[in-house]
Amino acid sequence: MINNIIFCKSFAFNVYRRANNYHTDNSAGVDRSFFAYMIRGNARIVTRDESVTVREGDVFFIPLGCKYHSYWHGDSGIEFISLGFRFLPDVENRQYAPQVIPKNAKIVAAMTEIAGESTLDSAVVGKFYTLAGQLIPRMTCRPKGKQGELVDQAARLLIADPHQTASDLAKACAVSESALYAAFKKHSDKSIYELKHDVLMEKAKDLLISTDDPIEEISRRLRFSSGAYFRKRFKEAFGISPREMRKKHGI
Repeated sequence: MINNIIFCKSFAFNVYRRANNYHTDNSAGVDRSFFAYMIRGNARIVTRDESVTVREGDVFFIPLGCKYHSYWHGDSGIEFISLGFRFLPDVENRQYAPQVIPKNAKIVAAMTEIAGESTLDSAVVGKFYTLAGQLIPRMTCRPKGKQGELVDQAARLLIADPHQTASDLAKACAVSESALYAAFKKHSDKSIYELKHDVLMEKAKDLLISTDDPIEEISRRLRFSSGAYFRKRFKEAFGISPREMRKKHGI
């Protein structure tokens, strides 16, 4: 179950216009995925492993966590639609590199309509995911390889037991800790620690809204060092306190 505040804040639909050529440094990694449409101008998206050229009229994709530099230029200015989001509706959890996506007039019209909406509501989000459903089958997924499969295996183990250490995970996956860390660095937008924290927070939320156990007891069960620290990390994750989460769900 996704927190409503986090879900709404995960979208950013905009039209960007620039008069001059410019460069952006996203080497720290972007906090959303993006579907975009280049109305005017051209761009080059450069990562450590690849370079993607985007021309006027292209629809393109940049994945969550992607570390890149982008170079934008155009004789008559630069204008593009940017539809940012954090949750890619792909049940198979495939990995996608930055890429230009084959388009048609219907896709361009849908992107233009979504970017032109003045408010974000359920109807707009519905239109966006209908669009995503048209775009994803046109995209080329990146083969996961052994490292990608290793990350998936470790993630499943953490979901089953988030108290496992990196050493525990490496042993269960039959690899060294250094190999596990390397796989996460290359194939995940989260570190092992960050993924473990996310799993713990989701388990905490489930316990809060499905039981009447005291908050201190839930904190101890999930092995937080103190109730105060648990409350702090929970509010950082969901934007509200454990007590407010219960109140929101009528508990």
